Amino acid sequence: MNDFALALIWLGLFSAVFFSWYFYLQARTKERTMLIEKGADASNFYAKKPERKGFCFPWLKMGLLLVGIAFGLMFGFVMTHAIFPNSLNRIDEPFVFGSTVMFGGLGMIMAHFTTKKKDQ
Repeated sequence: MNDFALALIWLGLFSAVFFSWYFYLQARTKERTMLIEKGADASNFYAKKPERKGFCFPWLKMGLLLVGIAFGLMFGFVMTHAIFPNSLNRIDEPFVFGSTVMFGGLGMIMAHFTTKKKDQ
């Protein structure tokens, strides 16, 4: 019974998100159509995008994120073995997970500031 209730909750969540998006697009289309029929200027709906030279994958950001995650994993494993030296097979999962997320976040912050300097 719990699985069925959980499935209904997820189905309700996804259907609410989908129908909200659908009705938003439908209302936006109707509004634009009515403006065009009345002869009003609908150009403000279509914002001009800045010209880009092409797509550039953020390799620096991805690299710093992955280095941060790897460093967090290594730090977590080393610290758990230093805290529990008698049991080498025991890994304290919350500490490893926390250090991975923390160093991954620090990697993302470093990536933000390095690309910020590069853009200026």
